[in-house]
Amino acid sequence: MTVAAVVPAAGAGARMGRPKLLIEFDGRPLIARVVATLADAGVAPVVVVAPPPDVPEGPPIAAAARQAGATVVVPAARPAAMRDSIELGVRELDRRDAPPVAVLIVPADSPRLDAAVVRRLIAAWRERPDRIVAPTFAGRRGHPVVLPWRPALAIADLPPDVGVNRLLADRADEVEEVVVSTDSVLTDLDAPDDPGAAGGWTIRLFAVARERAGRSEVSVALPSPATVGGLRRALAEQHPALATLAASVRVAVDDEYADDARPLPAGARLALIPPVSGG
Repeated sequence: MTVAAVVPAAGAGARMGRPKLLIEFDGRPLIARVVATLADAGVAPVVVVAPPPDVPEGPPIAAAARQAGATVVVPAARPAAMRDSIELGVRELDRRDAPPVAVLIVPADSPRLDAAVVRRLIAAWRERPDRIVAPTFAGRRGHPVVLPWRPALAIADLPPDVGVNRLLADRADEVEEVVVSTDSVLTDLDAPDDPGAAGGWTIRLFAVARERAGRSEVSVALPSPATVGGLRRALAEQHPALATLAASVRVAVDDEYADDARPLPAGARLALIPPVSGG
């Protein structure tokens, strides 16, 4: 029984002056990381709805998704809302000779999407395939959501001015919540004005940190409110090449060394300062 995914990636979101889905996490664009994580969880096919070809970020997002193994839908014009992108993805799956039995709806800006969590959600759905499955952490519902095929097709019947959340609200008695132990299901890069509200922190690297990463800066995502300690944990998780340094390296916030309890204010300048040998 095939479980597919639809990844709506056609929005105009940008972070730090560039399209957020092209921000690199562990050396690859975020959209590629999302597709690869779904593949690792056994999801296939993965349908990515990319921006139209006449906007600057459209072709590179589509190319990164294809390279990661996704089927890419490229609309002629940018969809008005995420729900419209999801509908395009479901329509693409419905054209196939053998449509899937269920569909994961996966926000493209999910930098901490976890293959183990995806597998757990699918396993919960297989136990009760008539149910919609959604993860929760600390009492809050997150993503991705597993829709059986019939509810997925019903997205097209929603009023034009409402999102997919309306489908879950209308079918509340069909939703099964699965409690997970990670807040990764709540993390995205959607906060419009705060570059640290839900991800998108740029960290400058120096000395051995720069050598190990192979570049002068990296981006990490972490939920709000963010602290230096949370930054260390996110750095180790999202950039394995820096994992051994993350616990001991000094972190500078706005050019001053900071301890792990220090909150990260919006727009803060961050840097890793490894110890200097010799002297």
